[in-house]
Amino acid sequence: MRSVHRVRNQIHQQRRQVAVLFADLSGFTRLVESVDPEMVYEVVRPLMDKLVAQVRAHVGDIQQVLGDGFMSVFGLHSEDGDEAARALRAGIALVAAGTEQGTRLPVRVGIECGEVLVSPSWEPAGFAVWGRAVTLASRLCDFAGPGTIHIGPRAFELAGDSVECAAPVRARLKGITDEVIVHNVLTSARRPLALAS
Repeated sequence: MRSVHRVRNQIHQQRRQVAVLFADLSGFTRLVESVDPEMVYEVVRPLMDKLVAQVRAHVGDIQQVLGDGFMSVFGLHSEDGDEAARALRAGIALVAAGTEQGTRLPVRVGIECGEVLVSPSWEPAGFAVWGRAVTLASRLCDFAGPGTIHIGPRAFELAGDSVECAAPVRARLKGITDEVIVHNVLTSARRPLALAS
């Protein structure tokens, strides 16, 4: 099992196979435009705390947090081969948290897997992740609707039979040259939202 090596809290540059998850709160801008900043904080902070806790519970690392979303990485510290499954489980937990009673901001998620370059960063997280999987996960999140999880072709391949998806669609995603096969993870309210074990 390889791990990312740190020297004086700095990460050494290296390539790794990871799963990248982007999460975004749908309706955030509308909320900001309609209520006082204190109310935005009272709604968003507890939800973001819950979402970040879910990622960490699935052994993911938060790379950056923006006002209404974040990027997380699975497989940064180990290569157990379950990075895609952990990212999917985290994504399902995030969407579920966004649909809990009283939550006004549904969560949308994009996930992709692949080889990335991990490097030291000027960000507070202490590491940066570079590669096509990062861009695809971000674009898949942008493409997803509220309460939706979209995964890319590599994440779908690695997840195998552990995830149920609708028929794939070919999509043009911003900044991506070729069409991408997008898999929409089924999250029907009529059945439990969980991965097969």
